[in-house]
Amino acid sequence: MEPSQDKSRRHLTPDQKFKIVKEQLTTKTSISDLCKKYNIAPSQFYKWQDKFLKSALEGFKKSDDGPTKAELRKIDEQEKKILKMQSAITEIVQENIELKKNLGASGLL
Repeated sequence: MEPSQDKSRRHLTPDQKFKIVKEQLTTKTSISDLCKKYNIAPSQFYKWQDKFLKSALEGFKKSDDGPTKAELRKIDEQEKKILKMQSAITEIVQENIELKKNLGASGLL
């Protein structure tokens, strides 16, 4: 039996894929029945299910293992701002010291 040439590829949204995998997990519908219902291949369903479960595991790891990428990016930005301000303060203090030395040397202090 040859695959149908006129069958156009369907692209399901991430929300649709999520709904299908979730439906199988929550209703315990057989995978073959679910695949027939949504007209998808079982191999495709298993790929989605694998991705779904790996993503769920990553979600648990991120919440338990420290800051997220967004939080790390914000920390990095704030560290750069701090370094910039410290540099500016150092420059101002050095100028202040230099001015005091010059004023002291000229007898104005």
